[in-house]
Amino acid sequence: MKKKRKNSKKNSLRYIVYILLLAIFSLSFFIAGVYIGENTNKKSLQKTQNVISMLEKKIKNLSNQLNQNNKKSYNLPSEIEDYETAHKHYKKTKPTVAVTVKLKTKKPKLVIILDDVSFGYQVKAIKHLPFEATPSFFPPTKIHPHTPVYAKEFKDYMVHVPMQALAFAHPEPDTIDTDWSYSQIKQRIDKIKKWFPKAEFINNHTGSKFTADKVEMEKLFRVLKEDNLGFVDSRTTPYSKARDAEKIYHIPFFERNIFLDNKPDINYIQNQLKKAVKIARKRGYAIAIGHPHKTTIEALNESQNILKNVDVITINQLYELKTKNEK
Repeated sequence: MKKKRKNSKKNSLRYIVYILLLAIFSLSFFIAGVYIGENTNKKSLQKTQNVISMLEKKIKNLSNQLNQNNKKSYNLPSEIEDYETAHKHYKKTKPTVAVTVKLKTKKPKLVIILDDVSFGYQVKAIKHLPFEATPSFFPPTKIHPHTPVYAKEFKDYMVHVPMQALAFAHPEPDTIDTDWSYSQIKQRIDKIKKWFPKAEFINNHTGSKFTADKVEMEKLFRVLKEDNLGFVDSRTTPYSKARDAEKIYHIPFFERNIFLDNKPDINYIQNQLKKAVKIARKRGYAIAIGHPHKTTIEALNESQNILKNVDVITINQLYELKTKNEK
């Protein structure tokens, strides 16, 4: 009986010992796990912080590059880039100067054309200017499909027709090319007329190569005469043959005097505006071309003092005045 009790006590003690050993081993593994986990977490945390730091540097570098690229692209809007390319290309040829026929008016007139109009926010900005600018809309494409709809918001507007440049990296779809036949040009202009039935004038987007080609410009002006459209030469080349074509077909015709936004700088834009006003005072009118960029819109909104001695009118209104003067 005593032996049974002793054996029972021994078994109980063994059981307790096993439990204690198991508990110790479990606790040891737990502590070891925590210790290892802390070290692993510290290492993981450090690695994560290093990765985040590296990504932040990359994002900062990319952001700086993007800002620089935006400034570069703004510094040279398409027409101005095209003009500079043409000027270098034909450097041995004597350039022509824009002719502004004198216009007798009580107060000088200034037409401010804003090219490349494509989107709703640009339309809104132009409509909020303190004077009536003349928007020139791109023909519709997949990128800007709603330009004919936006044009309906204006009484007077123009169509900004893409024409072949000497060298331009991003031509618009269906840019009128120097190897186009008369019928191809006719088909393109007829389509534009259907999209923009109230348009009375078009002007060229880029076009340093096309507008310098006398034969092609005569084809274009023949089409414009048939479609009852006038032409404003954006003068993306100082060697444009638009004036020669006008002498043959006698369509409503004007030439750009000043580019406003060669640089994304308010002071620069306003100085260009002052030059345009000076021409208007001397000749009776002037035509300035800009783009609906944020800086340009801001500069124009802050130029009421510069424009106080001229009437800012649309291209259609200028043509009406010119017609009256010629009678």
